[in-house]
This record gives sequence, C-alpha cells and structure tokens, in this order.
Amino acid sequence: MPWKVSPVSEVRLALCHSVRTLRVGVSQAARRFGVSRRTAHKWLSVYDAALAAGEAPLAALRDRPRRPRSSPRKTPEAVEREALAVRDRFNWGPRKIYHYLLQEAGRRGGPPPGLPSVRTLASVLRRNGRVPAAPPAPDAAPLRFERSAPNELWQVDFKGPVEVGRRRLSPFGVEDDHSRYLLAFEPCPDATMASAWAVLWDVFAEAGLPQAVLSDNAFGTMGTARPAGISWFDSRLIRLGVRPGHGRPYHPQTQGKVERLNGTSERELIGFNARLDREGHFRDDCRCWRHVYNTLRPHEAIGDVPPAARWAPSPRRRPDRLPEPDGFYPAGCELRTVDGAGVIGLDGRRILCGRGIAGQRVRVERRDGAVAVFYCWKAFRLLCHDQFVRGKIL
Repeated sequence: MPWKVSPVSEVRLALCHSVRTLRVGVSQAARRFGVSRRTAHKWLSVYDAALAAGEAPLAALRDRPRRPRSSPRKTPEAVEREALAVRDRFNWGPRKIYHYLLQEAGRRGGPPPGLPSVRTLASVLRRNGRVPAAPPAPDAAPLRFERSAPNELWQVDFKGPVEVGRRRLSPFGVEDDHSRYLLAFEPCPDATMASAWAVLWDVFAEAGLPQAVLSDNAFGTMGTARPAGISWFDSRLIRLGVRPGHGRPYHPQTQGKVERLNGTSERELIGFNARLDREGHFRDDCRCWRHVYNTLRPHEAIGDVPPAARWAPSPRRRPDRLPEPDGFYPAGCELRTVDGAGVIGLDGRRILCGRGIAGQRVRVERRDGAVAVFYCWKAFRLLCHDQFVRGKIL
C-alpha cells in the first residue's frame, strides 16, 4: 500500500487548526508536525491574517512564488529576442550563438549592451523551450588529432540517404581536417566511388590538391581476408600525388570530423529547414548551408571562429587530365600488367594488386630477400621470398 502524502498547505492548515480550534499548545503542535516554534508562529500569523481579511486560509498557506519583484541584472529582452532568432535560424547551441553575436556586434562597431554569458544564453534557450534534454556524458574523454595546416588532410564521407522529391540522394561531404572548412556537401544519386570522384574532381579544380584524403573502408578494398590491394578510388588519388588513407572497419572515430559533420547537417539543415520537395531546392539549400557553415558558424574546436578564418586554398593545382601510371616509372624498370582479377605473375608466383588497377602496369623492384611492388610512386606491397608459395595468391 503506497504512503499517503498530504500537500504542504494542508499540513500547515492542520497545525493552525490544532492550535486555534483544539487549543493545543504551539510548542506541542510544532513537535507533532516536525517544525520549529518560529515556523509554527509564522504559519499562525498567516492563518489569522487570512481569517481577518475574509480569505480562505488554505489558499493563504500555499507556497508563494520565489521570483523577485525586480531583476536589475536580467538579460535585456532585445538580446533575448536576438539570441532566439539566431537559434531559430541556424539551430545552434548557446556557445555558437554567443560568438556569433560577438562577431555581429564587431561588424556594427561594438559589443551589444547586456550580452550575457554562454551559460546564461543556455538558460534563455532552455526557458523558451529551444533546447532538448542534454545527452549523457561520455565515459572517457576521446582522443583527438588535428593537422597543423590546411590541406594536409581532407576527410570525405557520404551522408546517409535523404529522400528528396520521392528520390533518394546521398550528400557527399569533403572537410578540411585543420580548419574544418567544408569544401563540398553535394547531393549524389548514389553512394558509389564514381559519384564521390566526380565531386572530388571538381573540388580539386577549385581548391587545389591536398596532401592526403581520409575515408572509410567503403572506398578501399573491403570484404577480404587477403592483403588489401588498390581500389579504383585510391588509384586516382595516387595518380594525382595524393596519399589515400582509410580507417579500420567499424571504427568511425577515425573519421570523427566528417562523421560529426554528418550529424551537424542533420540537425542544422536536413532535419531543420531544408526543402525536400524538389531536388533543385535541396541542392540550393545545401549550398546556402555550406556558406553559413564556412563563414558564419563559430566552430568550438578551432577557438569559436568560422572555418573560413583558418582555411586557404592549396598551392598544388589539379592537372587538366589524370596522369597515366607509366609516366611515374623510370626507364628500364621491371613492369608487370595487372590482370582482370587484380593479380600479377612473378617467377611462377601470383601477387595481389587489386582489381581497381586491372589492365594497368605496376613496377616490381627486387631487393635482398624481398620484392616490392609499386603503383606510380607508391609502394603498396613488400613480400619476403620466404612468403612465396608457387601457385598461391600472395
């Protein structure tokens, strides 16, 4: 049987009734109800004043609001309205809103009067129903890394499919690791290497070539226990002098920045104010959001400034045509042609190179007790003679 708990106002009324009607002493009534004599006398004075004014004692004994009559340091209503307008426009949190308002104030010639702290802005958003429940804190602090200069590393990935006008599109994002500059967020008809490469080829022409590109294993050679060969996507990066890299399977933390970008796009664009009725509308909204992301949105990880403040184009320009692999090999070197299965033959042995470079040639370099296989400038296989087994794919 559950305990029956009486409201506080009824407990106060019972104490006052026992003293004024049943003639119980104040000290005895205070002990019975578990309060001090001072508190009992306070309740009795409120009870007597209500009876004298002809009011209901129960209503007078209820808790009164603790809100102060005046708040001299209250955030100005104009600032609250401006902060809420920024939230409604971009769906940002209090920290980004604070730095955005500072930037806007700097453009106008000075800080706005009464600009509150980040914590106060969080209270403003919470009080006005703009902030959902906070997620649980992580068990341990994540390990972070960041390249020291723009274009040292780009992270790329497909966002999950979005239904636009009864058709599924997969936005492909390209983000600079150092500056968080969003170089592309382009809806694609599918999540294939060919669609990703078409976007990257245009980005290379506009922004130059990075030193390396990091992607997940979907862009590599997955699904095999053999040593990974070169994928179609990686072969094109190598021919441009860009180092390809991949995170290990089922570990999205390696591509944490672009994974975070996918979540941000869901909160601030796709699930917020993007038009999903027509493909043209969605593409326009993606371009507008990318401009906001790069030039207006403060980024916490880089000191609460927009990514455009830390990014610069790459001095390495993209060639008009993709270079051929044979142009990288020195004269007189030993070459082998990769067959349709992605394998080359060498002294009766078979070496896996990857179906992504089928029909192209690789360079074989014989060393003391080992063989190295190069595609263009990149050595991607190193095999000791002890590993060679006739007829087995290595």
